Amino acid sequence: MNNFRRLALALALGSTFGSAHAYVNIVFDYSYDSSGFFTAERRATLEQAAQAFETRVFDDLTAIQSTPGGDGYVIEFNQPNNSGLQTRIENANLAAGELRIFVGSGNVGLNQSRESIPIASQMGTYNGVTSTTSQFGEFAQNARTRGQENWPDEPAMWGGTITYDSSANWYADTDVSTGESFAGQWDLYSVTLKGLVSILGANVTSDAWYPLLSGVGRFNGAHAKEEYGVRNPRGVLQAIPMEEIISSSTRLASNIQGKLDDGTLQTALFAWGLSMGERRHLTELDYAILDDMGWDVTGFTEMPNTPPVPEPQTWAMLAAGLGLIGVQARKKMRG
Repeated sequence: MNNFRRLALALALGSTFGSAHAYVNIVFDYSYDSSGFFTAERRATLEQAAQAFETRVFDDLTAIQSTPGGDGYVIEFNQPNNSGLQTRIENANLAAGELRIFVGSGNVGLNQSRESIPIASQMGTYNGVTSTTSQFGEFAQNARTRGQENWPDEPAMWGGTITYDSSANWYADTDVSTGESFAGQWDLYSVTLKGLVSILGANVTSDAWYPLLSGVGRFNGAHAKEEYGVRNPRGVLQAIPMEEIISSSTRLASNIQGKLDDGTLQTALFAWGLSMGERRHLTELDYAILDDMGWDVTGFTEMPNTPPVPEPQTWAMLAAGLGLIGVQARKKMRG
């Protein structure tokens, strides 16, 4: 087979087969940033926090495509600018794999139930589905569950909101891989990671979190326990201790550590609290917890290679590729 035929065949087949699963795409929506809180530097910091999830977390979240006057999806959330207003978005549309996070700023303060960090994060909710067919039809089910059979199939799986305290002293960083000092400031990167894991299911209202806790308040996710690696005298992996104050059902104990990519230890992102001047990244323990919660994470779950049903344009590309192969074959026979 000559090089031209190899190329044509690769283009044709490559457009037909691929993974139905994809890495999540966290999209920040700044529509409610009426005060201009999110400067270019702060937006760049948020994007790096999103990338920490997008490079490891994947799933098969189907698209929501509303049609005004037909099938429509309605989402609801409290505006993340401290206005106290609940907003409805009619005929919402989300791309496949997209999680939309509305962000803003306001008078948030430090609330112990929020780990005493200067943000408030909430999973989004939905009002319902309007449909020209049936509320129990295919569109309605897909819009509500994003194509999931188990977690994450919460109605809030379109995303949520994060409100940042406008009076806090924030440190934004366009390169979070560096380790400079920022004493006396809240790390925007670390705080955003904290907000995102809450929206992704680590909160008191989530069915993804509570089933993993034992009766004595310990985290029992299988991957997390393996990563934590503590065994009792009989060699049985032990559950991970939870914080024993107001956070007893929402975060790991404040001293729990996990490994970074280079093998060094860091306090886990899922561990209780955060201090001013402190930076945390997602550790392998944190990724293991996300996988136990139902998200698929590389390193713990292998991404399946399932061929999706080709779109019409894909069939056209396949036909064109095969046509080119046929033309080349006839030329060779005539020669």
